[in-house]
Amino acid sequence: MKLRLLTAIAVIFAIFNAVADDAAVQKALANFEQAAPAARPAAATRLLAELHAVDDAYPLITFKAGTPAPEIEKEIWLDMADYCYNTNRYDRCVTYALRALPLWKGGEFESDCLNLLAMAYFRLSDYTKAARYALQCYDIDARTGDPDIMSSTLNTIAGIYLGANQPQKAEEYILKAIDLNKQTPNRARQAVIEGMASEIYHAMVNDDEALRHIDIACDIERSLGRDDKLAVRLVQRASILNGLHRYAEAEQLLRPLIPQLQAAGDLHSLAIAYNKLGMALFSQQRHAEAVTCFRQAATLFMRMGDLGNELHARRGLYESLWYSNPDSAKLELDRFDLLKDSLYSTATAANLARFDAEMNNDWLRQENTRQQAHKRAIIIISIIAALVIAAVVWWLMRRRSHLREAALQAIIDRLQADTDTEAATPAPAEPTTDDADSRFLRSLIDIVKRQPEGANISIEEIAATMCVTRGQLNRRVKAIAGVTTQQYVTRIRLEQARELLAHSSLTVAEVGARFGFDDPSSFSRAFRRAFGQSPSSLR
Repeated sequence: MKLRLLTAIAVIFAIFNAVADDAAVQKALANFEQAAPAARPAAATRLLAELHAVDDAYPLITFKAGTPAPEIEKEIWLDMADYCYNTNRYDRCVTYALRALPLWKGGEFESDCLNLLAMAYFRLSDYTKAARYALQCYDIDARTGDPDIMSSTLNTIAGIYLGANQPQKAEEYILKAIDLNKQTPNRARQAVIEGMASEIYHAMVNDDEALRHIDIACDIERSLGRDDKLAVRLVQRASILNGLHRYAEAEQLLRPLIPQLQAAGDLHSLAIAYNKLGMALFSQQRHAEAVTCFRQAATLFMRMGDLGNELHARRGLYESLWYSNPDSAKLELDRFDLLKDSLYSTATAANLARFDAEMNNDWLRQENTRQQAHKRAIIIISIIAALVIAAVVWWLMRRRSHLREAALQAIIDRLQADTDTEAATPAPAEPTTDDADSRFLRSLIDIVKRQPEGANISIEEIAATMCVTRGQLNRRVKAIAGVTTQQYVTRIRLEQARELLAHSSLTVAEVGARFGFDDPSSFSRAFRRAFGQSPSSLR
């Protein structure tokens, strides 16, 4: 507990110092930008002193009165671009690097300006612009023949291809960078290149090779005593452990790194660490803890404008929230879709044929293809389900119709069992029982058979003849026969038609017309439904 308290105090103290240092730099920058031309040399000298106080890698330069403005500005804008990149302000890095670039045109630091632009645009996920500036930088570096500088630019190009989800192409560049680096004694550069190689092989799902490269990078950082850089490499190692499904190890590695990165002010690596810790926790089914980590990562990446990494954080946040808060999860999914569309547009905005390939985002295309395939599958399944349901409903209706027809036929057969078979149009037989239902149906049959041939039978007229209302008639027939009055009447007329077909030479159309079927096809369909055969086949 005591150790944790001391660590927290140290982190807070370091963050406070970093904020204070940055405030001093920003104040000096504002003074420089607002200074009158005569006061600019002194203001520039103070600004470079503040940068040197933050990091002694920035040179201490004293500008004399009367120093030409371009000489002052090219140094200031280049150093500010570098400072903003190191403090994860990539938009501002681009602004200052673009100011410095024309001032260094043809000069010794032109390639540095181009390299900063390439890396900043890479962090902003604008791979098209990143690639364009990286190519210009490499053209200059190649002319120098310096393997150290060339390997650095090749490392940047490899990162651009990796960001555009083309790890196979990235592998080609990183292997060239490794070969060039072997010709130099620059071990710090080697650690950076080995770290990039590990990320590339991790993206290629070759985590054993990725682990080998990151272990080399970690050993170099330890030997150089660069604890801040070692923390970055260890975050990369945790990502590989996640890929190997060693989630508990990844979590154990990341926990102490987060306060260390906070203290160092390395927001980009801190955000990546939160992302990787969220992945480790999610994979261990600790969804609530994962939500906290992914949210921290998404907030930091959004602040830095790193769309590519924010995309991964939003996806993790959506997946983690789904188990506890589906509504919030849907909001994160919307944000994920917007980012994905934005990245797709950025990556495909220009032709990168000079890099032997277009830098469009293959991952987004694959994701889009997967979603389209998913939608097509849902549509196909829905159509199949609808067809199955329709087939079942049709079968049930047909079965019900057959059962109804069979019941109706049984009633009519029973009522006509004793019909005088010698009559041309035989009258229904007397009911075998003297119950009221049989007498009722017999009366209905008689009324129907007395109707003139070809006449349309009105249910209202039948009801009036039987001294009942239409509603009473329908309810009575439904209760006895299980069908409507119209269906019962139609069946009686079909029975008459079948009898006439069997004992006359009239055509099918003529028989149908005699019993109210003006359309021969309608008569044939009704006849087939009732008796299971066509009128012509009966003959």
